Amino acid sequence: MTSDPAHPHAALLGELTRLMSRWSSLELQRRITAECGVSLDPVAVRAVYLLGVAGGGARPSVLADELHLTRPSASKLVARLTEAGLAERRRDPADRRAATVELTETGEDVYRRLFSAGVGMVDAATADWDPADVRALGALLHRFVGGLLRPDPAPGNREE
Repeated sequence: MTSDPAHPHAALLGELTRLMSRWSSLELQRRITAECGVSLDPVAVRAVYLLGVAGGGARPSVLADELHLTRPSASKLVARLTEAGLAERRRDPADRRAATVELTETGEDVYRRLFSAGVGMVDAATADWDPADVRALGALLHRFVGGLLRPDPAPGNREE
């Protein structure tokens, strides 16, 4: 493990940090929701997006974990989404004791608008790129995320 700024991965880490910070910034989230004509706080935007990516449903505990929320905060989020008509609780068909949170038709529409706005932003950011470079970045990011999700020794225990 190194903190050397000349390390080959230091620049990558810096750019990833800038990307995540910008993409999740309140300013950008507000701009996207305004463009989409929806009035949602950034956590609700991420929840709608997660539910949409998941095919419309997930257990509240999964939402809590993915959004880094406590269980009570996730419960309040689900209540806000339900009140707004974007989601509803349903019995989990795999475990009748558990519930899932699923997007309603309105929630699915909001998800599609948010997703479309995100695609538009990526399109604008890469407008002057060669299409092969856009595909290459997508493939590299897919590999990178796969590497992050792969079970591996703790970062401090890796051989350099």
